[in-house]
Amino acid sequence: MNQEIALFKNFGLATPRSIAYSESMNAFVTTAQAFPSGNAYGCAARFAEGLLIKEDIGYGQPCTFLNGLRIFDLKTHKLLAEKVYPMYRGAFYSKELVKSVSTQLLTELILTAAEEQGRMMNAPEVASRVHAKLDHAFANNQIQELENNVKALGF
Repeated sequence: MNQEIALFKNFGLATPRSIAYSESMNAFVTTAQAFPSGNAYGCAARFAEGLLIKEDIGYGQPCTFLNGLRIFDLKTHKLLAEKVYPMYRGAFYSKELVKSVSTQLLTELILTAAEEQGRMMNAPEVASRVHAKLDHAFANNQIQELENNVKALGF
């Protein structure tokens, strides 16, 4: 698990005691930091084919919010895309929302890169393929996704 901890540290997510796998979320979650207001904030991380999807989560009374989402290239550690919600205006958290926003961000990234290269791509087809890849990754056990990505990166 040392290689996995090193991978999390590269993205500012972990010390060995601060991140754990949540079976109910099928994601790696950080220890939430509580504030006097009663709210708490933490992160969740998921892996999908060379990508790390980092979710910034707010736990309020009585709802959980997605405050932001960042997608990183695992190999280069480069931030590829992000969506940040304004303070106190986060979206109600759900795994489906994370997949939807991730699909939108990655589709836009691919279409923009193709356009910059003078290539035309069918936007609905790109979105469908991205969605299928994310569905597959989110359905798979994230411990296995992490291990697969660590091996592929040669950690």
